[in-house]
Amino acid sequence: MAGTLLWLVALAALSVVAAIVVRRIWSLAGSTRELLRLQADFAGIERRLATVVDPLVGRLDDVRRAARDPAELASELDAARTALRALAREARTIKPPAALSGRVAQLLWELDRAVRAADMAGHGVESLAASRNRSAGTEAHVALKRGTLGLRHARDAVRRVVAGVAGLSPADVRAMPASAGEWPGGIPTPDLDEELLTAAEETPPA
Repeated sequence: MAGTLLWLVALAALSVVAAIVVRRIWSLAGSTRELLRLQADFAGIERRLATVVDPLVGRLDDVRRAARDPAELASELDAARTALRALAREARTIKPPAALSGRVAQLLWELDRAVRAADMAGHGVESLAASRNRSAGTEAHVALKRGTLGLRHARDAVRRVVAGVAGLSPADVRAMPASAGEWPGGIPTPDLDEELLTAAEETPPA
C-alpha cells in the first residue's frame, strides 16, 4: 500500500513537472513567433519606405541643383506623401512584445518624420514651380533642402532600427529589462509649421 502511494505521488510530481515544461515550451514558441512576426513587419516597412524615398530623394536633389523642372515632380510627390502616410498608419497597428515597444515607437517617429519631410519638400517644390524666377524664394529653397535631408535621415534611421530588431533572438528579448520598452522623455513630435518657420530663417543651399 505504501509503495503504491509512493508511485502515485511520484506520478503526480512528474505530471506537474511535465505540465511546467510544456507550458514553457509553448511560451518560448509563442515568443519566437511574436518576434519573427515583428521582424517581418519591420523588414516589410523598410522595403516599402525605400521604394518610395530612395528615388524621390534623387529627384529632389536634381531639383535643388536646377537639373530638373520642379513642376515635373508634382504628381510623384503627391503619390509619395500618400504612400508615406499609409505606411505610418499601417505601422501603428504593429503589436510588439512589451520589451520592444520602444523600438516600435522609434519606427513610428521616423515614419512620421518622413511624412513631415515629404510635406516640407513638397512645399519647396510647389513654391519653386510657381515662381517664374527659379533663384527666388529663400523659404522655398530652404524647405526643399530640409525636406530632402529629412527624408534621407528618416530613411537611414529606419534602416538602423530595423537592423537592430533583426539581430535580436527570443533569448535577447526575454533578457531585456522591463524599462527597455520605454522611450525616455516621451516621443518628440515637432510640428511641420514650426519646422517651416525655422527653415525660413536659414540661408538657402548653394
